[in-house]
Amino acid sequence: MIQDLDGVAERQATRGQRWLLPALGTIAVAAVLASTLARQLPARPQVQPVTQAHLSVLPGIGPATGFKGLALPPSVASIERRTQFSGVTGLTTAAQSDGFGDLYRLADGRLVILVEYPDPANLFVRPPGDAVELWHRVAVRGNAGLGYRTASPSLAVAIAWAADGTQYVLGGAALSEEELVSLAARLR
Repeated sequence: MIQDLDGVAERQATRGQRWLLPALGTIAVAAVLASTLARQLPARPQVQPVTQAHLSVLPGIGPATGFKGLALPPSVASIERRTQFSGVTGLTTAAQSDGFGDLYRLADGRLVILVEYPDPANLFVRPPGDAVELWHRVAVRGNAGLGYRTASPSLAVAIAWAADGTQYVLGGAALSEEELVSLAARLR
């Protein structure tokens, strides 16, 4: 009897055996990836609706900074956003370090922007660099201020003044200069 030593007798795999091993491997890899990438989110705390009584004019600002914050009374406008900016980040000049930008909505829907930042020298109001026409003098809260127009659609008309070691800019798109001066007088 002659035996063929070069030929290897292999069993042919059935159709079920051909797809079963790759399918099980895919399921195992998917399970490992899902358990690695999925995370259990903590339960969300109940969010209380914000009312005017809960709004803080100066969150996180200690009394030692000498920084005075102004706010429109809730009867005049509701605050929608309060943003702190800092010269340390490089986004603003160092002179505007630790300033604030407030966005208020008046009862008729118009928006008012109030920007305030410390100015310890308190020598004079800084003329705006983005004015599209020559600025002019206005009296704001008993101080000498500037009125001007900008190219920004959200701050088309603005007034600026300095008081108590702080520079202020108040403006809006649909407001006149007289309305801004009137609103500035109502700031507390």
